[in-house]
Amino acid sequence: MSDLILKNVHLLDPSEKLDSLSDILISDGKIKKISKKIDNNNEKVIDGKNRLLVPGLIDFHVHYRDPGETYKEDIKSGSIASAKGGFTTVVMMANTNPAIDSLDKLNDQKRTIELHSKIRILQTSALTLGRRGENLVNIEELSESGIVAFSDDGDVVEDKELFIEGLKRSNAKKFFVLQHAEAKSLIDDGSANDGPPAIRMGLAARTRDAEISIIKRDIQIAKENKLKLYFQHISTKEGVEIIRNAKKEGLEIQSEVTPHHLFLNENWVYGKKGDIPGYLDLDSYDTNFRVNPPIREEEDRISLLEGIKDGTIDIIATDHAPHSEGDKLNTFDSAPAGINGAETALLTLLTIVSKGELHINDVIRTMSNNPSKLLNNLLGINIGKIKENYQADLTLIDRNKKTKITEDFFSSKSKNSPLIGNEMIGEIVMTMVGGKIVYG
Repeated sequence: MSDLILKNVHLLDPSEKLDSLSDILISDGKIKKISKKIDNNNEKVIDGKNRLLVPGLIDFHVHYRDPGETYKEDIKSGSIASAKGGFTTVVMMANTNPAIDSLDKLNDQKRTIELHSKIRILQTSALTLGRRGENLVNIEELSESGIVAFSDDGDVVEDKELFIEGLKRSNAKKFFVLQHAEAKSLIDDGSANDGPPAIRMGLAARTRDAEISIIKRDIQIAKENKLKLYFQHISTKEGVEIIRNAKKEGLEIQSEVTPHHLFLNENWVYGKKGDIPGYLDLDSYDTNFRVNPPIREEEDRISLLEGIKDGTIDIIATDHAPHSEGDKLNTFDSAPAGINGAETALLTLLTIVSKGELHINDVIRTMSNNPSKLLNNLLGINIGKIKENYQADLTLIDRNKKTKITEDFFSSKSKNSPLIGNEMIGEIVMTMVGGKIVYG
């Protein structure tokens, strides 16, 4: 691999207190040198034109639908979409068909990744066989085989004693369990937040108590057994506050939130008209808005933003969940839940930053620095920082551009996004993994 110099780039990495115009020399896939000026000694040179260069984004929660539903997405198309979104590393969930719950299935998946991925893809294992919540997978065997976490995402592990055993055995191997915090007994097939829009549209309500009850239960489990755990896609103000208090007590709790829960509120269920988000059209709704857990009230959205700013929430992850157009052409209650988030995540967050609701450092901290802390020891490599001898995983951004989200914008096989028709702040110019340009 030939050496490369990125010149005139605005480096931004809050973990390294970097916020300045510099050059970067990349050699053998790593950051070799950072300096105000690096002379060209026959290296390839790319002029960054004062654009923002950040540590490559890490997505701790994606669904590439491979194997089983590759008409929606596959590892190749998903990796292309994530690269376009600025992501250099992603963590795939195990709720494929069949679920990734054994060594043979994991090895098959790793071969597919090696053949088709454009970025660094990491795989979770299911916590229970078939994700049925009845019997644990072989945690000890899978822990030694290249997985990065255990998760039955898509479903909560409701059996308390089984979950405790799974947590203990996973923690003993220094792995997190990623918990989908929604009690099945309280969901009752709900599809939208239990609020005025759902009532006016006649939609089945999905109560916030489903999330709150599991967060309370699992934090008590962690406290009593001195265990660490990770909550996925937090959506409620109560959930944020419970996690905040648990962290103050010294519990090792990690949690994530999605860009769509930070940007949207429940009024978007009405659909859109032109560029006016949340336009109140009671004769129709947008099934692309349907996601689990549902988008909540504006007060919840603000609480999630506060949780990011004060460190209660550690990671922003897309929960990229592509579906085909045919899947979403259904009633709201019957349409599958999920938003296509890989390509729009950073643009969504830059738009939030432009409104003054977050700082750009909050975005980089939660999308690069923090997730890398959970991965570097497991991977045996250094990612998530702009630092000499770290992997040259980098994302170049133009914050002065705007991007119109249309169906043609998407590289993913699926286009199920409630943002279609909206103009977002920013443009991803280039994505680099290990010194190799994978987008741009």
